[in-house]
Amino acid sequence: MTNEASKQSRVPLIVAAVLTCVGLGAWIMQVTQGMQITALTDTYIWGFSVAIFYAMMACAAGLMALCGFAEFKGSVMDRGERKLAMMFAAPAMAAAGFLIIMDLGNPCAFFSLITSLNLTSFTVLDFWAVLFCVIVAVVYLVMLAKGSSNKVIGTIAMITALAVIVIEGIMMANNTSHALWASGMSVASFLVAAFTGGTALLAAIAPRHKNLFIAGLLAVSAIVLAEVVTGLISGTDLSRGMMMAIVTGPFAPYFWIQVVVGIVVPLFLIVKTNHVIPAAICTFMGLACHKLWFVLAGEAETGLAYHHIGSVAESFDTMLYVPSLIEVCITVGALALAVLAFIVIRDFIFKGDLR
Repeated sequence: MTNEASKQSRVPLIVAAVLTCVGLGAWIMQVTQGMQITALTDTYIWGFSVAIFYAMMACAAGLMALCGFAEFKGSVMDRGERKLAMMFAAPAMAAAGFLIIMDLGNPCAFFSLITSLNLTSFTVLDFWAVLFCVIVAVVYLVMLAKGSSNKVIGTIAMITALAVIVIEGIMMANNTSHALWASGMSVASFLVAAFTGGTALLAAIAPRHKNLFIAGLLAVSAIVLAEVVTGLISGTDLSRGMMMAIVTGPFAPYFWIQVVVGIVVPLFLIVKTNHVIPAAICTFMGLACHKLWFVLAGEAETGLAYHHIGSVAESFDTMLYVPSLIEVCITVGALALAVLAFIVIRDFIFKGDLR
């Protein structure tokens, strides 16, 4: 790595390190003071951090699956591009796993959960799937560095990446008390998110694939449209009220950020300006907002099914969720940790060698 490249990476390295420390400090506060300093409640047990977890896993797993596919079709990514992709995917998945620990409240609850080895629990299964995915990603990266990657590791990477996304989709769909989640649409939505996030990062690495990125954006647009239309024509007042709350009510900011920032802006940037990296960042924000309104509306729906007073629409209007500063700091810290690890791997371990 040249001195000039080293200087260019120094600023993002320092910023990522500082934000990681801020996130660690916020997490320590959350562990010592309890979940009451977050915006999570008995109704909203999942929030901002879980939405970012899903978006990070979608992008990283989608990218790893595309890397595996490239072992069979080299025109998708050459070896240097696959190395760069896996340098990002491996730490992104590992950092996302940290958000699972945060969501459980404290490390003791986390260790109790995973050591139970209750594989009938999709939460436990998801953790082990994420861990296995990280291990495969690291092995794949080492093999790429040694020039020994092959179709076998490519196949394993594809299967592992797709498996973790499917497990997460089933984990949502298995919550039968949440009508919004409990359908095959959840699994389809997670797979499309992985395709969209993966192609966004692929295009950022190899801009010649921007048409695949556009296809991903159109696919996620179709999923969102299907979710909204299905909810609006549903036969229950609760489901229709829930969808109105998503489109025009307390969850509308997250919905419209996804539509505008996560779909319209990236399409404009790709088609009109060819600025692929800003488009990929906007897409990640859109995927996170999609999971946020999807998760929050499903939780609010269940709470109101048992506790609402008065009209459904009025009840949904009281269900506003805004993440606390602690939640934001922890989640941004996890994102910064992924960036920090990527920079360290790229510039200090591989020393910028992308051959």
